[in-house]
Amino acid sequence: MIRTGFVKDKKGDQLRVCFDRPEACEGCKGCAKGLLPKKELLTITGQAEIGDMVDVEMPEAQMLKASMLAYAMPLALFLLGLGVGSAVKLSDGVTAVIALLCLALGYLAARAIDKKLRRRPRWKTAVVNVYPMNKNK
Repeated sequence: MIRTGFVKDKKGDQLRVCFDRPEACEGCKGCAKGLLPKKELLTITGQAEIGDMVDVEMPEAQMLKASMLAYAMPLALFLLGLGVGSAVKLSDGVTAVIALLCLALGYLAARAIDKKLRRRPRWKTAVVNVYPMNKNK
């Protein structure tokens, strides 16, 4: 999948690229009921200057796996926490705290796994085209 965005910030070869939310997302409002900004920022390794438009390729084969990692792992641990609290017959409050702690643990685990996966070439996003901003003065 290739998306086009513009370089908002640059530190060495790390680019902060700003993307408009995809058209398919416009009617969904799943991201906090549409309250989140309509722009997305992503840090990518590449060569471009601030203000340049860039085409960024995101590995399609890994997108579903990345979504599962980001959403399913914390959810599964949250449900596990609820199940453990219920099985041990703890109060609702204690069960809720255990479930929330498991949710946080799932989030931290997903982040740790993501950091390891980002080092693998097939999981990396890549700048495939750079459209320099107009440098005429």
